[in-house]
Amino acid sequence: MTYPIIQRELTVHLNNGNWYLRPIDEKVLGPADYGWHRYNTYPDSFTFGEGLLAGSSIPGSRRLVFSAWSPQWEGFYLSSMGGAAYTFHHVGVNYVALRDRASEPSVVLLNHKAGEIQVRLEPINVEALWASYANPNGEPLTGLYALQQAIFDRYANEYPTGKVRICAVGPAAKYTREGAIGSSPIRNGAFSPVVDWAGRGGLGSRLFQYHNVVGIVFGGEWEDPDLRDSKEIDAYFLEHFGKKAMQTDLAVTEKYRYVPEFETGGTFGVNMRDLNERILSFNYRSIYASVDSRLRQHDNFILKHYLAQFNEETIKPKKFQHCGEPCPVVCKKLNGPYKKDYEPYHALGPQVGVFDQRAAEVLNDFVDAMGFDSIQTGGTLAWIMELVSDGLIDPVSFGFPPADRLCFRFVDDPSQFDVVADSQLNAEYAMEIVRAILFDSKAAVFQQGIRAAAHELDKQLGIRSIDRAVFVSHGEQGCMVPNQYWVPGMLSPMPMMGKYFVHYGVEFLPPSKLGRKNVERMTYELFNENSGICRFHRKWSELITDEILKAHYNLNVNYKAHQFKLSRAIFEREDEKLVFWESERVIDLVMGFLVQWEADGLKDPELLAWLERFRQDKFKAARDFWDETLAGIRAGFDAGADAIPDALTPGQQGKLSKAS
Repeated sequence: MTYPIIQRELTVHLNNGNWYLRPIDEKVLGPADYGWHRYNTYPDSFTFGEGLLAGSSIPGSRRLVFSAWSPQWEGFYLSSMGGAAYTFHHVGVNYVALRDRASEPSVVLLNHKAGEIQVRLEPINVEALWASYANPNGEPLTGLYALQQAIFDRYANEYPTGKVRICAVGPAAKYTREGAIGSSPIRNGAFSPVVDWAGRGGLGSRLFQYHNVVGIVFGGEWEDPDLRDSKEIDAYFLEHFGKKAMQTDLAVTEKYRYVPEFETGGTFGVNMRDLNERILSFNYRSIYASVDSRLRQHDNFILKHYLAQFNEETIKPKKFQHCGEPCPVVCKKLNGPYKKDYEPYHALGPQVGVFDQRAAEVLNDFVDAMGFDSIQTGGTLAWIMELVSDGLIDPVSFGFPPADRLCFRFVDDPSQFDVVADSQLNAEYAMEIVRAILFDSKAAVFQQGIRAAAHELDKQLGIRSIDRAVFVSHGEQGCMVPNQYWVPGMLSPMPMMGKYFVHYGVEFLPPSKLGRKNVERMTYELFNENSGICRFHRKWSELITDEILKAHYNLNVNYKAHQFKLSRAIFEREDEKLVFWESERVIDLVMGFLVQWEADGLKDPELLAWLERFRQDKFKAARDFWDETLAGIRAGFDAGADAIPDALTPGQQGKLSKAS
């Protein structure tokens, strides 16, 4: 059965509290489209919204997608939050645009009650709440957690159906460019230990510093009758996969739930198990160790301890939960109040010399409470800890503890590193750095971010700290610590890094081909961003999302071409901001990736030719590799959507690298 698309945007002017509703042009097919349209029409807009399937029974279809100019990346950025659109849908609008600036730190309240949409702003003393606030059990909270609880206590009773959710920011949003937006699902009148994040891109900093908004409350009574017919939904899945929607979803999301043959599950379990010699630790210094040494570290510190703890405490008792929407994947892996995901527990784990769950829990929880992008923070902390450990900076002059309180060197032997005690030592040191960056003027240089701080340190001290920092550059000072995979794709000159808009399989690809694959992946990743579907479901979503939307809404649109056009528009807008790698360690990461394939016995002529070039002059070879990747990206965009192959079937996808 077909229905007309009826979409509405809600615009809120923060300077005076005025707001209005308007219908949306049918050319906008989702929150990524909407955010990009607003960014180009009104660059001061901060947007968030849901996909067209948010009211359906399709699992994983209720991510809330935020977009704005990113102070961290210095360009347009998308960041999405799991499950939040399940509640946002009850406001009765598709998209929200915040404009202008509130006169004081404020909370935006969106409600649908008694048949009407209600919008208002409420000022809030955010600094006092960040410092201390107790939950209903009397337990002290700080930072984002404290603010979230305080907002709930004040305003939750305005949502009598219980359909309410709160987004909040922490101190990082005020003092740095790397503040995230966090939100915990509310179950039975209390916050779940699952915290979901619009984490990358510094959009929390944008929300606070540019708009003076520290919290958003949304929910209400609106009910949508559209797309509730499970028979209609199942029909699409039965046609393509021979199974109903839930059965299909369970079959293609095994990695994120539980993998019987591995006896683990979730991103942490599967990725930590599969790291092997590609482990990244101690600020990427692992890349300089021998293969045997890396394998020993993985075996001794990860498999026998860090992962073993996780499997025993989380996997065996099946402490699984979902992100706030009904979903069979239950990808959130818990131990008490702590949620375990691979990338935060890697960047704020092995990268900072932490290989013990107790130490990692405390560190990750603290960084979350302060409202940071945890991957970016892990990369920054690891870099600072190496500078301190190697005597390149005086820690005390920046408000950090003395160097003797740090145990930061690559090791693979448990006799040289107490995996419990030394992990705790490093976690405590890392937290002291975070406190200094936020609250000690001596560490103010680091509030600018890893790239700007490295340039300033090197200018002041006459050192080359930047050669030990790992980030991708963008614009004058924008940067992104890459996602935690040792692959060149994560270092590519693409217009929106820090997400999965690149090819990150571990196989060797010549740079020109890698560039084209990046274009392909960005196009298909936008299938999910623009439809609000969690990418954990991509093995079916990339194949049939377009057919569901076209059939249900009678859309006369080429969905792949639509996402490709959006990808190309973003690239063309950001092309001039792409910057070649500034750090020698990034170059060494690329070279090390190639060397690893040689060690594995790959005889590809192009691989061997690139290795020869790197060994003769790694800096020139790196520039050539970067240039050829960019040339491949440009060629991919020039070739058009028709050059992008159709989505793979689940069977074909299963043959791909586990890393992707």
